[in-house]
Amino acid sequence: GINAEYGGGAPKCCACDKSVYMAEELNALGRKWHKLCFKCAGCEKRLTSGMETEHDGKPYCKNCYGKRFGPKGVGGGATAGCLQNTEETSSTSKYKNTNPATNKFAITQQEKCHRCQKTVYAAEKMLVLRKIFHKMCVKCNSCGKTMEAGAVLEHDDEIYCKNCYGKNFGPKGVGFGLSAATLNTGDYAPDS
Repeated sequence: GINAEYGGGAPKCCACDKSVYMAEELNALGRKWHKLCFKCAGCEKRLTSGMETEHDGKPYCKNCYGKRFGPKGVGGGATAGCLQNTEETSSTSKYKNTNPATNKFAITQQEKCHRCQKTVYAAEKMLVLRKIFHKMCVKCNSCGKTMEAGAVLEHDDEIYCKNCYGKNFGPKGVGFGLSAATLNTGDYAPDS
């Protein structure tokens, strides 16, 4: 036979068993693949070399790996978003994944929104006055208006827009939330 190393034939893709040429070659899990053939064995989403996890010689995305082989009892398999590497585990596979972030999973504590107390994920996280909020939870405690992070004022651990803060907690007097008609001037009539 002709040896592939010396140009006499291309190596075979381990997924489709067709020739893999250098322009379309991907090396992962110790084998050669076509870039288009390197897919999750669970959901068939295309994978990037180094970002896969492996079980019994098959590549998986982190979500499918977590659902199928991760810890049970957390919604039927936790997703990669709440998993963290703790220690290496022994595997029955003959191929070893050298990516340490995919070997052993554990549930981590997640950040909670200051307003609604529900979990805040990175895409919806907003830091306001050193507190974590969902973007949609950054609302005035008085009028409910949605606010930008820089337009927030705080009183007794609650957030307010500038108007409501001024009306409720600002100085009292002309132009400060009270009309001139409500001011008490006292008895300062000149003596006759």
